[in-house]
Amino acid sequence: MITALPILLACLLCACGSTAAQTETTTEQMQAQTQAVTEVQTADYAPDSLAEDACGRALTWRLSSGGTLTVEGEGAMYDFHSAPWSADREKIRRIVIESGVTSVGENAFAGCEKAYELQLSDTVQRLGTGAFSGCTAFSSVRIPSGVEVVPERCFEGCSQMWSVTLPDTVIEIGRRAFNLCDRLSEAKLPQNLERIGDEAFAFCDRLYSCRIPASLSQIGRGAFLHCTRLSHFSVADGNAYFSADSRGVLYDKNQTVLLAFPYRSDESSYTIPDSVTCIGEGAFAYCDVLRRVTIPDTVRAIEASAFYNCNNLESVTLPQDLTVIAENLFSNSENLREIELPSGVTEIRAGAFSGCTSLEEITIPASVSVIGSNAFGNCAQLTVHVEGKEVAVDGWDVYWVDPNATVEWNAELQTETETQA
Repeated sequence: MITALPILLACLLCACGSTAAQTETTTEQMQAQTQAVTEVQTADYAPDSLAEDACGRALTWRLSSGGTLTVEGEGAMYDFHSAPWSADREKIRRIVIESGVTSVGENAFAGCEKAYELQLSDTVQRLGTGAFSGCTAFSSVRIPSGVEVVPERCFEGCSQMWSVTLPDTVIEIGRRAFNLCDRLSEAKLPQNLERIGDEAFAFCDRLYSCRIPASLSQIGRGAFLHCTRLSHFSVADGNAYFSADSRGVLYDKNQTVLLAFPYRSDESSYTIPDSVTCIGEGAFAYCDVLRRVTIPDTVRAIEASAFYNCNNLESVTLPQDLTVIAENLFSNSENLREIELPSGVTEIRAGAFSGCTSLEEITIPASVSVIGSNAFGNCAQLTVHVEGKEVAVDGWDVYWVDPNATVEWNAELQTETETQA
């Protein structure tokens, strides 16, 4: 699960590439955007002494015997840690937000698992964090025109929702807004959308394609992680920050950073173009179709978890100038059989090859000074050839290798290296 993978999450604007929004957007514009979003999302939690039927300063609610929860009145709904109808969540079948209501509060309907229908009035302009998270029976949702932000976790875990209609007023889809909506297949991105947050559509296993609008400038970490039916990305004409190749692979505008490889590509091998200097975090994660990847020597950095859980990946050609094998880089790629580490590698970080159960042999160059925890964990059949060292050195975690693996130390090369030094 995603919570067990602290560094799995894909960074579609990785540190080694230029973040598009920072290159051409002025400081003043960024501050104005941040202020605007903050103002819209400012919390207004319900007071402790709330009337039994109140849910806003001028809003009331009622739950009918048939299970329809209606909110009516004028103005904004309070934000909640626990909404006043929480004790009756199992009875709620329909949620109706009447005309005049301008917002839905934080966590307002979280966990209403039996609610199969949501009606939002066109007067609603703000949705709160986690407002409908865990509403597992929703089938489709229409977000009213006027809403600018779909906030963090707003529809997270709405596992039966297959369609969401997003108005063109939406400029931001927040972190994990549609995470774990695993039946979501219709989600056209608004034409004025500017930002997609971390994990916004992660684990949406029924999304088949994604068209990046011309306005989009930021895509967060793991925004489309584990969208296992996603066959291609496309980018609208006029987008200044992103591009896609003929196979639907997502890049930055100049194709120097490979951001995301579509999970349902129809070919089992991929040769990364020479223009690429960085492979983004999680760029190939969960791509079961891949068997071989060739990485050109122009690549200087490969971000964490780039090939995480590529179950059918058998071989990878790494660039000669690569110096860091990142965290969880090939973790759980259980069919990886062969890989050669470049001679200049200095770091093999935590979990880099953990769970690569088919990997039988690997040579660690003498240049390696740092090896992280479980770098070769759960690789019981592995034989590790260590160049230039008799024993593990400072900087090598005590648990760097599986206890059942074989480690062959090369003391002779160490002596020769020390003599030359």
